Amino acid sequence: MVVRVWEVLDANETARSAYLRILSRPTRREVAQNAICLLLWLETTMGFDILRNVATMAPDDISLARIVFEANALCTYVLHGYYELPPPFEGFPGITALCGGGRLIEYRFFRFHRDLVARGVTMIRDTVAALVFNDNLHAMLRRFEDDSNSLLIPNPVPAPELMAPFIITTTTPPEDSRTVFVAFPEYHPLSSLDIKDYFERTLGFGHCIERIAMERPCARQSAKHGVVVFRSAELRDEAMHGEAAVFFRVDGRDMWVQPYMPPY
Repeated sequence: MVVRVWEVLDANETARSAYLRILSRPTRREVAQNAICLLLWLETTMGFDILRNVATMAPDDISLARIVFEANALCTYVLHGYYELPPPFEGFPGITALCGGGRLIEYRFFRFHRDLVARGVTMIRDTVAALVFNDNLHAMLRRFEDDSNSLLIPNPVPAPELMAPFIITTTTPPEDSRTVFVAFPEYHPLSSLDIKDYFERTLGFGHCIERIAMERPCARQSAKHGVVVFRSAELRDEAMHGEAAVFFRVDGRDMWVQPYMPPY
C-alpha cells in the first residue's frame, strides 16, 4: 500500500499544531523542532498521548516553557551528547507530568538508553518530522482543502508534491522490534540473571532471551534500568501477554516492563 505525502501531513496534524504553538511563544525554530522530535518519539514509540496537550497550551503557560526547555535539552543530549541536562535530582517534571508520571521518564532512563533513543529520534527527524516542519507542503494542503470546500472549483486536484509517495529509505535495527525496557526500584534491584530466570523458567518461555543489558550506575547507586532483547518479536509479545506495559513480581520485587515500538 502506497502512503502519500498528504496522508502523512493529515495524520500528523496534531504534531503540526503543537509545533506552531511552540513557535508562537516565540521560540527559535531549531529549539521548537528539537522539542517536537523528542515529543514525537515519546508519543510514537512509548505510547504517550502528549502532543494534543501541548497543542492546546497557552503560549504564555509556564508549563509549556518548561516542556520546551526539557524536550530540547533531551533531544540535544541524545543526538549530540553535549547539552547540559537538568540535575538528576530535579529530573524532567514538565515531561514527566505530560506523560502522566510513569516509571521510565527520568534522567537515568535517557542516559542509559541514549543510543536507542538517538536512533529513534533521528529516524523521526528525517521522516515524519521533516513533513511536519515543511511550511510549503502545509500551505499546499490548506489550498487543496479550501478548493475542496469551494463550490467554484469542481473536482480539485492536489499538488503533485502532496500526491508523491512517502518513502522511508532507512529503518531501525531489527532488534529494536524485539526489545523491552525494564525498570525497578533502586532499593530492590534485579540482576540480569534474575530477569532471565523469571522469563525463561518461572514463566516457562524457555530459551526466549537473546541478551540483557543492565544500567551501570554511579557510585553509591544501584541499577534501576535495563533492556531485554528477545529472540523474536513474537516471543516478546507472548511474554508481554499482548499488553502495552506489564507489572511483574520477581521474587517479591517489582519489575515494570514496556515494549519499545520503533517508529519504522
